[in-house]
Amino acid sequence: MKEKTLKDVHAGIRDFYNRAMEFERKKNWEFAISCMLEAVLRVPAFFEARTKLRGYEKEYTKMLKGAAPYMGMLKGLLALPKIKKLTSSSPVDAIGECEKVLAFNLNNPLMLHALADAAIKADAANIAIEAMQILREYMPGNIQVLRKLAHCYRLDGQGMESLKVYQYLASKNPKDQKILAELREASAFATQQKVAWEKESIASKGKSVKDDALTIQLAEGTLRDADHARTLIKLYTKELAENESDEMRKKLAEAHIVVGDYDEAIKLLELVAQHLPALDPTLDKQIERTYLAKYNLIVDDLRKKAAADPAYAGNLAEAEQFLLDFRIERAEARSRAYPAEASLHYDLGAIYADAKRYEEAAVELNEAAKSPQRRTQSLARLGSCALEQGKYEEAIKFCEDAMAEMVRMDRHKFAVMYDRANAMEALGRKEEALAAFQEIYRNNAKFKDVPAKIQALGGEI
Repeated sequence: MKEKTLKDVHAGIRDFYNRAMEFERKKNWEFAISCMLEAVLRVPAFFEARTKLRGYEKEYTKMLKGAAPYMGMLKGLLALPKIKKLTSSSPVDAIGECEKVLAFNLNNPLMLHALADAAIKADAANIAIEAMQILREYMPGNIQVLRKLAHCYRLDGQGMESLKVYQYLASKNPKDQKILAELREASAFATQQKVAWEKESIASKGKSVKDDALTIQLAEGTLRDADHARTLIKLYTKELAENESDEMRKKLAEAHIVVGDYDEAIKLLELVAQHLPALDPTLDKQIERTYLAKYNLIVDDLRKKAAADPAYAGNLAEAEQFLLDFRIERAEARSRAYPAEASLHYDLGAIYADAKRYEEAAVELNEAAKSPQRRTQSLARLGSCALEQGKYEEAIKFCEDAMAEMVRMDRHKFAVMYDRANAMEALGRKEEALAAFQEIYRNNAKFKDVPAKIQALGGEI
């Protein structure tokens, strides 16, 4: 199922989405769920809405007390026969019925399994993956859940992700021969998939198109061989002489970057920029990266000298400050040129944070957080800023808000969970910090120094 974004849906669906956002700001989770659920039911592939809905459902599920969680379970049991029938005949409708039940209690394993089954039948492996990732959060370490998650990844063509799940299962069950056999099969599939991807880009054109293969590598950012890049420089220089083209200039600049000829690349890219009627943020970032690659050669040399002779420490500090100031200057210019672009506010806020200019970072990140596309990322960065400033309660709040919107258990979510755990530890909330670090460990035992943190807090690994 091809994912849709806010710009892909009609005005009526956007109205549901925006109303849900209003209720979110008031922390009225029940009404936020009601509005966002309508958007998801009408457009199942609207993944921005689906991600928001999951965040609201998680908050609402936390609030359930007494018999309320069991009422959600009961609704699931009553709806299951109908859902199973629909899964065979009309799987998209089955997905909708599952969503209606999950709105009452997200922690419903029966419904999450049913949602995954319906999504697989509807050729929507991305929805199935999301369902099993949520179930993994509620049932960490459950072999049945992890196996099904790995299967969903494989259906979605994510061989490496499937392999990671089986590697985790094997590490926890080293004597289980069935799991070890499944691990070998997952490894073989991931390897075959990688080889197929590498061949597909050029095989259809035949073995004689070496230049085409190099061009594809350059476009994908995988070209690292300087000799191959020089071949492209000759080819592109000739083509540019015959046909004036800014697109060709950009390709030629990328090839010059590979061979380390940054000055020539900058000259070409800045010429392209001069031909444009207004600043192009993407091109400007590419020019910035090329300047930084050039300057970093100087800084790296200074680092070596400073390591051997402390007299160079001052020069190194000045050079590093120059790089930071340069990045800030470019980011500020992009944000001024496009004040409504949330991604540019986020970039500027992140650089301010790197410079420890936290108040300015907060202004930019809060502006970026107004955009649904940048909200989660901005909240996470605000949390890390608060942690660095020693504002631990504030850091926990930002991190928890970010985590509520992060469906996938990946390195980005682990980083936010890690910041939250560190803030709890700094506040002396040792039991909560230990539990938080242990949650990270259950999902990724090698993340940063989590094992050491657990042991320092008196826990076992």
